[in-house]
Amino acid sequence: MRLPACAFASSLLVVGCGAGRPPAAPLDDVADATPLTPDTSPIGLRRSVVADQYFWLRAKALEGEAPAPFAEALSAMRDLRADLSADPTAWEDLEVPLGTVRRASELTAVYAELPATKDVAGKQVPLRARALRLARAIESSEAAYRAGPFREHDVEIARAAKDLSARLLPNVDTILRAVENEMALPGVSRPIVITLVGDAPYPGIFAADAQGHKTASFVRVHGLEGGALCETVLHESLHAIDELTVRLPTAMNMLRGVLLRKGFDESDSNVEMAVNTVTFAEAASLVRRFVDPKHRPLGESGFYTLYPPAAAIVAAWNRHIEGATLDQAADEIGSAVAGP
Repeated sequence: MRLPACAFASSLLVVGCGAGRPPAAPLDDVADATPLTPDTSPIGLRRSVVADQYFWLRAKALEGEAPAPFAEALSAMRDLRADLSADPTAWEDLEVPLGTVRRASELTAVYAELPATKDVAGKQVPLRARALRLARAIESSEAAYRAGPFREHDVEIARAAKDLSARLLPNVDTILRAVENEMALPGVSRPIVITLVGDAPYPGIFAADAQGHKTASFVRVHGLEGGALCETVLHESLHAIDELTVRLPTAMNMLRGVLLRKGFDESDSNVEMAVNTVTFAEAASLVRRFVDPKHRPLGESGFYTLYPPAAAIVAAWNRHIEGATLDQAADEIGSAVAGP
């Protein structure tokens, strides 16, 4: 799993947020994944009952019990968590399909094609069997989930889509041009899907990729609104573009090159932390400039305090936004990570 990126220019299609009022889906026909914005939106949003139930189960596996209809699904998720917790990227095989499947039966078919086993931190785990058990349990409890937890989640998702459409979309063209310029991003033809879900475990944002060929991004909307919601969607969009431009000369890849020359390769957690810090800084800056000048960056609520070089990285990136060259910013960030 690499970290951060968002769409830009007229050639760029990001599925994440959109124009006008999101079309309402009848509650008796919510088995399918549903776009919440018009196909013409430069940024659009998607909602999916299957993805919503999956991430609800991930949260429940940490938080406690689930109602009786979901006991088997929760047990299956807990077994997966026990197998995969040693490597957060191991979840990607399960989560990339959630960005496209329309119903639980399709997820079962996709999981049937997974490798029988997977190496997770040096241990072989029965990935296919574990995943199929989960998918079948979700499929058997799908109707109960639609009639139960999803009704409340659907209200939250619709509220978030409306908020994003009102706040983010009016300035989206300007935002995308800024992203393209500041992140040295080329046009990307593949669509980027941002699926909104009602609940999910911390940190509430998840991005999965298939070696740069496909991405799927998910944002928990509960507790998010206004500038914080816009920043989170932009953050995940930036992440997805970074995944899809893994072999191109972007700002993120330039930064990775600088860090590599200073002795930090992709296996070093400093690379991921530095790239993620830049993504936080860019997304927050976009919100302050184009959505809400009084917005408080989400990174200041926790992430920046967890990574000592973060303050210097954010300052260097903000100087780049204000006019410093990308080379200068990358060098300053590399020096901040390397320390004295």
